[in-house]
Amino acid sequence: MRTAAWLLTLWTAAAAARAPEQRTTTAEDDVKATFLFNFTRYVDWPSPPPGAEPFRVCVVAEPAFAVSVDRIIAGETAQGRPLQRVTPTTSEMARSCQILFIGRHESARAERWMSAVRSTPVLLVSETPGFCERGGHINFIVDGNHVGFDVNQETASRAGLEISSKLLRVARHVTPRGAP
Repeated sequence: MRTAAWLLTLWTAAAAARAPEQRTTTAEDDVKATFLFNFTRYVDWPSPPPGAEPFRVCVVAEPAFAVSVDRIIAGETAQGRPLQRVTPTTSEMARSCQILFIGRHESARAERWMSAVRSTPVLLVSETPGFCERGGHINFIVDGNHVGFDVNQETASRAGLEISSKLLRVARHVTPRGAP
């Protein structure tokens, strides 16, 4: 009997330890994925070459968030190109993205991903505190049941991206061009 109780305790602890990797999508994931899709309509990237590859929305985050992105962008286009979700595993892959989302569980490696795409037209989006101050372009902020975002227009502009005034108007906070 003691062995069975001990095994049940061990199994429960192991299941709890795996839970973050295997969590299901949430309404918050869906809202953030929808924002990522809508950013494709309110951010201007340099014109793609003729016959360009798909418009890549790269996600370095929990698998459940990737599932939300897949569902939201299925069958959609941006700049006349089909949207494709990619999980980059190398710096080179990250440079082929148009959007790179860095999830909160990747915050320890955020600098590496940001360095990989610095000075390229890749929209950097995250959900980690202080992301815009560290050079990111858009940072999701969750306040109660509301998902908003901050924008660093200066760093986005340096990357060759033009963020629409419509998007800037709905941002919680904007760091304007020319800001230190």
